[in-house]
Amino acid sequence: MAHPVAITLIIIAVLIAILVITGYISDPIIDIPTLALLGFLTYRVINVVIKTRGRNLYSYEGKIGKAVDDIKSGQEGYVIVEGEYWRALALEDIKKNEDIVVVKREGMKLMVRKKVSDIETSRV
Repeated sequence: MAHPVAITLIIIAVLIAILVITGYISDPIIDIPTLALLGFLTYRVINVVIKTRGRNLYSYEGKIGKAVDDIKSGQEGYVIVEGEYWRALALEDIKKNEDIVVVKREGMKLMVRKKVSDIETSRV
């Protein structure tokens, strides 16, 4: 994959060529800052797309949350993870407002357990 800067420069060169051929470049005081802004925005968009291409933004494994309800082991209840309410299946007894760790996600349900320590969650 080409570097984002190279892609941006190619796009800007093509745009300048199109503007010169069609006669729309007439006032450099307006055109040069406009092309610079367009080039910067194009670079940022391409850069973000390239950096986030391989990420799974919906992965919740290992994330920390809080229990909304008392949840018995093997029962369902509700938890908050990253500000979102989720239905959760507890792998062990969890008290209300206790920190939890997401073990895995199955459909629209999270499997959770208690957060034991900071060291444990850094390994997950």
